[in-house]
Amino acid sequence: MTAGPRPTAGPVVATRDQVARDHTGFALRNPGALVSTALRTKSVHAREVLAELAWPGHGRDEVEDWARSGAPWPALVEGMDPSWVGSYGQVLALQTGLPDERAAGRAAIEAVVAAGHTDALPERVTELLLQLRVADRDATAARELVAHPAVREPMSEAVTTDLANPALFADGTSTLGWLGALERALGSEGMAPLALLPDPGGESTVFDRLSAPGASRVAATHLVTVLMSSFRPGPPLLTALRSLIEQTWDNLEILVVDDASGSEFAELLAQAERLDPRIRVIRKAVNGGTYRARNTGLRQARGDFFTVLDSDDWLHPQAIEVGVATMLAQPGTMATRGQGVRVSEQLELNRPGYLPRVTSAPSLLVRTHPVLDRIGYFDPTSKSADTEFARRIQAAFGEHAVHDLPVVVTFLRGGDTLSSSEFSRGWRHSARHAYKCAYTPWHQRIASGEEADSFVDPGAPRRFPEPRRWAKPLAPDLTAQRHIDLCLAGDWRRWGGPQASMMEEIAAARAGGLTVAIMHLEAFRFMTVKDFPLCDPVTELVNSGAVEWIHPDDDVDVDVLMIRYPPILQYPPLPGRRTLRAQHVLIMANQAPLEPDGSDQRYVVSDVTDRTRELFGQDPVWVPQGPVIRRVLLEQDPELALTPWDNPGLIDVDAWTVREHAAPGRDGAPVVVGRYSRDNVIKFAPTLADIHRGYDFPAGYEVRMMGAQNTLAKLLRAQEQTLEDLPDNWVVLRHKKIDVVEFLGELDFFLYLDNPAMHEAFGRTILEAAASGVLTIAHPKHEPVFGDTIDYALPGEAQGLIAAYVADPQLYADRVTRSRARVQERFGHQGFVARIRALLRPEPTQVATVETTVEGQGEEGHRVTRQVPLRSAADASRADHLRVVHVPGAEEVVAQWLGEQLALHPGDSLPDALLATAPPAVSSVVTTRDGLVHTATRAHGIRSVHEQQDLAASPVTREAQGGLSAITLPQGWAASEAWSVADPAVSAGPGTPPSDQPTGQAELGRYQS
Repeated sequence: MTAGPRPTAGPVVATRDQVARDHTGFALRNPGALVSTALRTKSVHAREVLAELAWPGHGRDEVEDWARSGAPWPALVEGMDPSWVGSYGQVLALQTGLPDERAAGRAAIEAVVAAGHTDALPERVTELLLQLRVADRDATAARELVAHPAVREPMSEAVTTDLANPALFADGTSTLGWLGALERALGSEGMAPLALLPDPGGESTVFDRLSAPGASRVAATHLVTVLMSSFRPGPPLLTALRSLIEQTWDNLEILVVDDASGSEFAELLAQAERLDPRIRVIRKAVNGGTYRARNTGLRQARGDFFTVLDSDDWLHPQAIEVGVATMLAQPGTMATRGQGVRVSEQLELNRPGYLPRVTSAPSLLVRTHPVLDRIGYFDPTSKSADTEFARRIQAAFGEHAVHDLPVVVTFLRGGDTLSSSEFSRGWRHSARHAYKCAYTPWHQRIASGEEADSFVDPGAPRRFPEPRRWAKPLAPDLTAQRHIDLCLAGDWRRWGGPQASMMEEIAAARAGGLTVAIMHLEAFRFMTVKDFPLCDPVTELVNSGAVEWIHPDDDVDVDVLMIRYPPILQYPPLPGRRTLRAQHVLIMANQAPLEPDGSDQRYVVSDVTDRTRELFGQDPVWVPQGPVIRRVLLEQDPELALTPWDNPGLIDVDAWTVREHAAPGRDGAPVVVGRYSRDNVIKFAPTLADIHRGYDFPAGYEVRMMGAQNTLAKLLRAQEQTLEDLPDNWVVLRHKKIDVVEFLGELDFFLYLDNPAMHEAFGRTILEAAASGVLTIAHPKHEPVFGDTIDYALPGEAQGLIAAYVADPQLYADRVTRSRARVQERFGHQGFVARIRALLRPEPTQVATVETTVEGQGEEGHRVTRQVPLRSAADASRADHLRVVHVPGAEEVVAQWLGEQLALHPGDSLPDALLATAPPAVSSVVTTRDGLVHTATRAHGIRSVHEQQDLAASPVTREAQGGLSAITLPQGWAASEAWSVADPAVSAGPGTPPSDQPTGQAELGRYQS
């Protein structure tokens, strides 16, 4: 399709500077929202908007070149806005963490201060400058700001403490004076004072010398279990354990759960175990992550209370005492949580952008039996499950069931940690957001009483999805392909036309058998201070498992990645690891880059193309939503890569048909003419006179407008009128006052007269009305998109058209029927699915990577053994193994079957599934479960792959009665009894009689034939 005729002067082309200028209007509504969104998304391109605010008419590069000029600081230039220059410096200093950018960010803020505009700096920027001065070891300048009224007291005390730290500043006070300042900064009133252990060799860090020797032991009546997960630990493990040994509450059992660190760590773990008789090391054979390790310890915990401590942190000696005493005094309290400080090895409190003291999620101390009995275990994911666990306690027992202690109990060692790669000031990896969005609806149902079961069993199916990047596969050697057919990327927070269209596309794709994912990318037009959850409809789909939420740096193959709103890639997030592999990247243009007169510039086509390539490493192809957008895109970039097809909105006609087939105005009822839309100027005729002309109907008619209050009120104010001055037969409702389906069901005619001078990419409301069974009329500008699907009229023309339909009910009924048929034909699901299917690549074969050996030749010939290490969903502390024995020549068949079964079934149900589905080439299946070996062998052996043809595999019908303890084998299988083995890593060979194995409990786990 070619572009239409252009005006003599040519079309207006969007520019980067003007797009930034037009975005400043959104920022000025709430200045903090732009900064928050820029930090939350790590969008360096968003600095273009900040630059326009800080130095109007100048771009990002000019502002940053200025910030790097001058000595020691640049001078403010005429025309600069000091407040926004400060905000620019804030974002520059915190957004990427690059030293050069942090220095430039400080320079920008210093320039504002040097010019005498300190009071113009936004909230928290003065505080940030103080922290930057400390981080740069500029003690003199830092002291000048410590007492500034914009600096909060906790920050002032933390900086004062760091300035006194002799390990940080040569002119600091004595160690005793510094420790006193540290006590004040931590608010540790009532806690034993901190001290440093001697360091004769000079090899210990300040952190590892922490102590509080003045803490006195108390009568510890209740046993407390401390869970410490450990993976490849170093000497900090001993520091953490020492802090537990020194607890004033000494009735402890300390379970160190080693998460399969390896033999090279055995001596350090043995040394740890020798520190105190209360310490016991549980050695896992399979790595499963922190929370699976904690669950392993919980299953063996004997304490009335339990808490956790990371293996490189330090716990104040009175931490457990304070927590237990609080719960003993407050029977309704199910858990306590203290504060924590993340510090360097030199105990530096300063972390630019952060307050020093925060609620410490890992400091949770819990009543064991009431809590475990009701809500179960930690979610067996990799990250953030301690926060989920605490919130689940609150959901099940009440908001006040978790008591926050006002004292610092945990010193968290800074540097590289489990979470450091997923947090920076104002930013968290989107997987964290996805995880919270996943568990929150379940917690809400628990809290409201809608769902009674709050129990998490690590071995049961998940209650809510986890980010795939955190998932630990049950079969670690399974090379399962991570593959998605279609991923729809957009801003999923608000519910509106784009989201409704995406949901229709998801429904179409799923019905067509495609695997579907979503990706959330924020649009800066909707900048917010808070990180809002995704809208409910898509959250429900994700939590049901129907679609997956993936992230730009996930390790996944995507056949078709469709970006469903171009403005989100005008200011995209900072590219991370390029691990998402997209075969096709489509940019769905559901909105024009700008209006015909050049106003409201939303994106630059070439910028979006370049930044898509930057983020995903793939040249994108643009998909117009309709012919109007196709023409506009080509006007912006004549060389643009476009699909030969448009992607109009989709709709399920049967689902949207809500209006009964009745003549308008039947039985003397008024004829109802209505419209709905967002309450925006683009959705209405440009003048009040035009709106009156379009919707002026006589007595016997009622006009209903939903989503019109603000626009009409603004137009009326210009004429010194109010909504009360509108015609008596007009009913004006606010946007989304009632459900759209309900609204349409009460209409006879849908009349959509919008602004003819504004681009409308598609017109979702028009499609919904036509599908609903309401006779639909729109402005003629929509005819290129809808053709003869609907009728058209200019303002003032619809009245006669509607009167003709009212006078002839059959004419009305025929037009409605014809409209719905056209909607089904042109906007149904089938066409969309066909276009996506044409882009899909063949799905690769999924196989398991396993050890393969060839057994010696015996009576039945050679046998090939495939051995796979397994892990059950509960991730017990012992390794489980599987061996499958089959004839030579069947490697490919067995690999395919085994890979499918390992992917489909949790470890605990795997033996069942294997016996049910084993191909004839398999002669034996051997599984090791919790130290017991279970063997099943075909009663009739097969000598070669060719003999498979002579053996019919019987279909299996059996009833499981308690797992492995009562399983009826398929026809043709024989069973051996189960026996215990001393080494859980040992797997029995096929055909080996029980008498050759270590003896044990033969009755447990028996297969019954």
